[in-house]
Amino acid sequence: MKQAMYSRLKKKLQELLRNRAPGGLLACRLAAMTAFLAVAAGALAMPSAAQAAPFRLEQDVVPNESQASAPELVRRADGIAIGSFGESDRMVQTGKSAPQGKLVNFVQTFTVKRWIKGGSGSALTVVTTGIEPLPPPSQLEANERYPGAWATGPDYLLFLHKLEGTDSYVPLGLLQGVYPIQGGRTVSLEDKGFPQLNGIAEAGVPQAVERLAGT
Repeated sequence: MKQAMYSRLKKKLQELLRNRAPGGLLACRLAAMTAFLAVAAGALAMPSAAQAAPFRLEQDVVPNESQASAPELVRRADGIAIGSFGESDRMVQTGKSAPQGKLVNFVQTFTVKRWIKGGSGSALTVVTTGIEPLPPPSQLEANERYPGAWATGPDYLLFLHKLEGTDSYVPLGLLQGVYPIQGGRTVSLEDKGFPQLNGIAEAGVPQAVERLAGT
């Protein structure tokens, strides 16, 4: 659309030059048209403000995109899956730090047992930001914001957001998007998860997600 607008304005300027309106009038028209062309060219060259920059594993930290409600979490998730984490494949220094230590990105493989929304593969890559050295449990705020690699062993229900410009995912809303499955039921973490997603039998997760998507 922007390219078409620019072409039309350029054609109009060429017509003015051919028709050669008298002196002052031509100058006014040319000045106005030149200004329009400059604006159009700038619009074509300027990247969209809505276009996010690609995530850089060695520089960026996982964003904290807190969700207002469980239905919003369900609707905004790029994927929802049940599965398990493997050991951290990589630990990448970001060059950033928190008062408690250095911020590092952990890369883990998540083996998918079942997709609830989106996705089709049997495995995906999940990135989380943590602090090295690991803060003590008393540093609750730091541990919630930068949880680091997830424990292997239990299955998890994950609400996923795809990182811009990559094939990797992060839990949407950090702890809001991670629900371990213990004793066959989901568990919300650190009172950060939504109560509507707590205590759901694994077999009932698709129905629960469908209900929330419709509210």
